[in-house]
Amino acid sequence: MQDFRFLVFLLEGIAAICGLYFYQKNPADKAVGFFSYFLLLTFFVESIGLFPAAIYWNEELHFLKQTFLYRTYWLYNPYLIISFVVYILFFKWNISNNKTRKFIDKALLLYVIICIINLIFSDVFLQSNSVVTYLLGSFFLLGVIFYYYFEILLSSKILNIKREISFYISFPALLFFLTTTPIIIYFKYFNDKSPEFVELSSLIMIAMNIFMYSSYSIAFLWLANKKNSSSKKLKNAF
Repeated sequence: MQDFRFLVFLLEGIAAICGLYFYQKNPADKAVGFFSYFLLLTFFVESIGLFPAAIYWNEELHFLKQTFLYRTYWLYNPYLIISFVVYILFFKWNISNNKTRKFIDKALLLYVIICIINLIFSDVFLQSNSVVTYLLGSFFLLGVIFYYYFEILLSSKILNIKREISFYISFPALLFFLTTTPIIIYFKYFNDKSPEFVELSSLIMIAMNIFMYSSYSIAFLWLANKKNSSSKKLKNAF
């Protein structure tokens, strides 16, 4: 299991590098640049998140089990808010309807306020992952993605959908959150009652992370090179 988690960690770094590579090839696409730097932040956060495993597997570090380094909820709870904010902003920037964009901005501000209040006035900040943050963020994000698809279907964007990097980011993200949200809902109830559920949930989470970050990397490289090769052909034609 630890090997697979380390694989996810590597794939997060690769996805960040591939995203920055795409952004270098397409510097006008600021939304992808913003998303790529977020992937780099994810890699950094996950590198800190490896500390508990390092402490657990090395006896000489067991004295750190009583410190904040062994429980990283303080790290992941704020990161989770940032994560949903970045995803929602990314897809908002790919929506053209101004009224919808303004509504998303207001709803996003309300979401952040609710999440911060929940962390401050509950005991989850240092004790567990915030279910409120994850569930509200997931439903909000899924709604934004579905509207993004709806707008594509009603516009000329669908004619060039194969070249839209936002589309290739949306599908893995949609599948990831559709799959993991039910796990988050039921994990609280089966965590201490069913080891089988915990093991299955961990495998699904790892599999979905591998799928998502692999998909991001492939999409970044494929579209960056495709656009690059297309521009070369056009240049040679003249």
